[in-house]
Amino acid sequence: MPRASIVISVFNAEKYIEQTLNSVLNQKFSDFECILIDDGSTDNTANIIKSYSDSRIKYYWQNNSGGPASPRNSGIRYSLGEYIFIFDADDVMLPDKLGDSIAVLDSEPDVDFLFTNFSSIDEENGTINENFLESYETFWRAIKGIPSVGGWVRLNTDTALHALLQVNYIGTSSVVLRRSAISSADIFNEKLKNADDYLFWVTFIIKHNAIYLHKVLHKYRVQFEGISNRDNSRRAPSKIEVLSCLKEEYLHRGLKHIYQKKLANEYLGMAYSFKKRNLHNEQKKYAYKSLSVKLSISALWLYVRALISAMKS
Repeated sequence: MPRASIVISVFNAEKYIEQTLNSVLNQKFSDFECILIDDGSTDNTANIIKSYSDSRIKYYWQNNSGGPASPRNSGIRYSLGEYIFIFDADDVMLPDKLGDSIAVLDSEPDVDFLFTNFSSIDEENGTINENFLESYETFWRAIKGIPSVGGWVRLNTDTALHALLQVNYIGTSSVVLRRSAISSADIFNEKLKNADDYLFWVTFIIKHNAIYLHKVLHKYRVQFEGISNRDNSRRAPSKIEVLSCLKEEYLHRGLKHIYQKKLANEYLGMAYSFKKRNLHNEQKKYAYKSLSVKLSISALWLYVRALISAMKS
C-alpha cells in the first residue's frame, strides 16, 4: 500500500495537467499513488494523462457532475494511502510537499488535518504572491502566542474554527487528511458547485485536531475563467447554502454579526451581478434579501435603482 494518495479532480485540464503531473512525479518522497478523477472532460485531458507510463498514476473517468465535490469523493474512495492529499489539476507541487507534510503528521499521531502556506501564479506561471497567507490577519491573530514546534503550529478546534468561520485561510491544494480519521459522513457536499471544500474543512475540523505547517509547498494557479473568478450570481448560491449549513456553528461561537455580514454580502454581490445584466427584478429581489439580513447603503441604493429602472421600462 502507498503511504500517500494524491486525489486530483480533473475537468478540461489539458492546458496545465502535464505541468501538474510532472510536479507530482518530481516529488522527493516517492511512495505515493496519484488518483485522477476525470469529471467528464471533453478536451485532450484523457490522452495527456494516459501518455504517462508511471504505474503510480491512476486515471478514472466519470460523467460530468458539474463541480469538484463528486470527483473528490470518488478519488478518496479509490485511494489506498495512509495520508490523502487533496490537489487541484492546475496547481503545482514543490518537491518537498509530500515528504515534509508526511513527516509532520508522522510526528503528531493525534492530528488528522494538515494545511500549509502557498504561493500563487498566473496563467503563464508568473508569480502573483509568494506568500499567499501573509495578508490573512484573522488567521495570524488566531495563532499568535501558540508555540511553534519545528515550523508547525497545532490548532485546537476552537482556535481553528473561530478564525475559519470568519475567513477561509485554507488552500485546497495544501490539505492532507489522515485516512483513519475519515468517516462515512466526511464527504464533500455534491450539491454544491463551489465552496464544497470550505464546508468540508469546517465540519471536519469540528471533530479533529489540525496543524498548520508554515512552509510554501505548492503554487496555486489563478485562472481568469476559474471558479473563483466566475460571475457572483453563479458562485453565490453555493456560498449561501454553505452559510445555511454552518449557521448553528456561527451562532454557537458568538459570531452572529459575522454570519449576517457574510450572508448580506453574498446577496449584495448577486444584486450587483444582475444589475450589470439589466435584470432589474432579480436585482431588486437580492438587494431586498441583503437588506433583510443587514441594513446597508449599498443594498438600499441597489434596491431603489431597481425600482426606478422597473418603472422606466
